Amino acid sequence: MEKLTTESGKSYWNNNGAYQEQYDKLYESLVPSSGESDTVHGEMLRAVSRLFYDYCNNGNCNIRDVQQDCCPDCGGSGFEEPDDCYHCDGSGEVEDMDDEDEFVTCDSCDGSGEEEARDCGYCGGDCYVDSEVRIDSYYESMLTVLHNSMIEHRLVDEVEDFITRDDLGYGDYTFDDSEMKVYNNLVDAVMYQILTTKNEKRVRTDLELS
Repeated sequence: MEKLTTESGKSYWNNNGAYQEQYDKLYESLVPSSGESDTVHGEMLRAVSRLFYDYCNNGNCNIRDVQQDCCPDCGGSGFEEPDDCYHCDGSGEVEDMDDEDEFVTCDSCDGSGEEEARDCGYCGGDCYVDSEVRIDSYYESMLTVLHNSMIEHRLVDEVEDFITRDDLGYGDYTFDDSEMKVYNNLVDAVMYQILTTKNEKRVRTDLELS
């Protein structure tokens, strides 16, 4: 059987993937409404579908677990180091307009000698900055299923790399052909493998032992 490739501008999310008809039928017959499938092919299809769904429907907000570190610029205070007050040069006092020999509290800084605190320019006042991107354990299990079952491991790695990119995240995705292609390629490969290999039973890991 010749392997098909989903054309640019099409996707399984838009119901016009290369194997869309077979995908729909096999999903209906192999993937349960909840919980794991009891076959290898069914679990592969469930896993890739969950990954594709969270990307298209939720912008990977459930998959991506972004770790945060204390802001290195403000030390976690959320504010920049204040400058000396412009009017009193940091002394907190200014000359009394009525008596040059007397000093009064600076009105501009209320005697603090400092300009009004500004939000940290690096963290925007959030105190923390994004660091390492990890994959939520639930979705990590989906990737593990595909790593253990897929012949084309490279395509699983490409999806994993895409998910953990630090320059993309919720609100940054464009859902254009280049992004969709990462997922379409994986679904195409899953479908081709399902259609050309024998299905086997598997032991479900989501069932509690009585």
